[in-house]
Amino acid sequence: MKEKRTKSVKIRLLDSEFEQLQQTKQCSELATWMRETCLNKKAKRRNPPPPVDPLLLRQLAALGNNVNQIARQCNSKLEPTDALEVLVRLDAIETFLKKLRDDHASKIS
Repeated sequence: MKEKRTKSVKIRLLDSEFEQLQQTKQCSELATWMRETCLNKKAKRRNPPPPVDPLLLRQLAALGNNVNQIARQCNSKLEPTDALEVLVRLDAIETFLKKLRDDHASKIS
């Protein structure tokens, strides 16, 4: 049976101290980072990450670049015809994502 944490420690911090801890932590949760740091104990992953095909990662990186280009266009003042082009690109990305998801799902199952 897995041991449960039942004890808590409450400390008071200045806003600046809390912000410093948030910036210093090396994982997503402050409590996990504090346990690892203060108790010199690495947290175990609950579930190992699933293996990912390097080709899929490259395709996702390319997609991220496209989304960044679209965001840049959206942040500038768009003319109606430019807005239409943005919508067309977003639709193309959505189609690409659906195909990518389907291809990846078929390789897993």
